[in-house]
Amino acid sequence: MRNIKKVGLLAVILMGFAACNQEAEFVQLDSGLRYRIVDNAEGDKAADGEVMKLIMTHQWKDSVLYSNLDPVGNYLNPRTSVPPNLSEAFLAFGEGDSCQIEMSLGDYAEITNFPIGETLDSNETVVWNVRVLEIENEGTVLENIRAEQLEIDKTVIEAYLAEEGIEAEQTEEGLYYVIERKGNGAYPEEGSNVKVNYTLRTLDGRVIDTSFEDIAKQNNLYNEQRTYEPLGFTLGGGGIIQGWNIGIPQVDKGGKGTLYIPSVYGYGNRGFGNLIAPNTVLIFDVEVVNF
Repeated sequence: MRNIKKVGLLAVILMGFAACNQEAEFVQLDSGLRYRIVDNAEGDKAADGEVMKLIMTHQWKDSVLYSNLDPVGNYLNPRTSVPPNLSEAFLAFGEGDSCQIEMSLGDYAEITNFPIGETLDSNETVVWNVRVLEIENEGTVLENIRAEQLEIDKTVIEAYLAEEGIEAEQTEEGLYYVIERKGNGAYPEEGSNVKVNYTLRTLDGRVIDTSFEDIAKQNNLYNEQRTYEPLGFTLGGGGIIQGWNIGIPQVDKGGKGTLYIPSVYGYGNRGFGNLIAPNTVLIFDVEVVNF
């Protein structure tokens, strides 16, 4: 069956946590879900605006249905990242606790969309083994993750520029740019209604989008229902990626340049559908037509 693997080292460690206190009693919730704290560290519980850093596996019989496999843990907001019945259990766990959550295989499939098919008994038990590593402020965690990704992106961009022999300038935010043609010396400012021609590429050379009809046709992107013309937007406003608010002011009216945009100023860890993977550095060839 897909997505099932035999118990690995991390699962063994987590089951070792659970073995600390096999006498701990389960708490039964109205939903039918049960949980217990098998090693109570008596740490603080998650308050509003805080997230939990967890190591976790989901075990069914002798197989592991899920494991984060990362000893540094993954973050979870116990109020917004899980259904209400799971939220009630996670909010009972404190920093440093080792815990178990039990549910039926049927409930597990409903919560996770795990395919159980018709041959499995939906009443069999799935056990979540959970270790709460830390509880931290969500804003601080997100900012730290963003800062770490920015440093990764900058390293990737610098390696690309060096390999291609490109000399680029850098903004204080960490966006790289090259001016290929100077314009009239007037630069757009926040609030300017700007019109920009562009082509969006990735570091591997793949063209994703463009305002030029001929480039769209050359890269099998042409859409006959689209009008190919400069994109108009308000600089500093919504509706565009942050990288444009940072990079477009570096190009004067009539000027052309290339922006090398770290993913944190692009589509971040979400990506953009099937077109742009999470944490993808973007290359925009741009021309400021008017403002």
